[in-house]
Amino acid sequence: MICAILSIFLATACNDRRPAPTTEPYDIRRDGGGQIISAEADRARLMAWGGQVRIREYCASACVIFTTLPNVCLGPSARIGFHSSNVNVGPIGNPQMARYLRGEIKAKFLAEWQYVPEDEMHWISARDYVRLDPLTKLCE
Repeated sequence: MICAILSIFLATACNDRRPAPTTEPYDIRRDGGGQIISAEADRARLMAWGGQVRIREYCASACVIFTTLPNVCLGPSARIGFHSSNVNVGPIGNPQMARYLRGEIKAKFLAEWQYVPEDEMHWISARDYVRLDPLTKLCE
């Protein structure tokens, strides 16, 4: 009985998955995030796939973990949005998000952006993102 209930919970817990890549490039557009665990699964799938991933328009909340994929670029007019996770227990939530960030982006997230209320957003431009994390590239 417990296994049946747990399987129903797990099946509905990750219902915000992104579509699987079918062609290259793979565009992420107007992505407001969702559940971190779903974004982690999608990130792993995109990393294993290996084709080019382009972030266009906006990418916010849990979506920001895609910004550090080795096969990603940010559209020059894209915006990236940060805020606090709605669940922060031990390594879950903000620490979970921070694991995927690097450089000055990670430093700013840990010092400031993780404290933005979950119903608000701190936006930065793709160009500012790349300035703070030079390992991230702008799309051609």
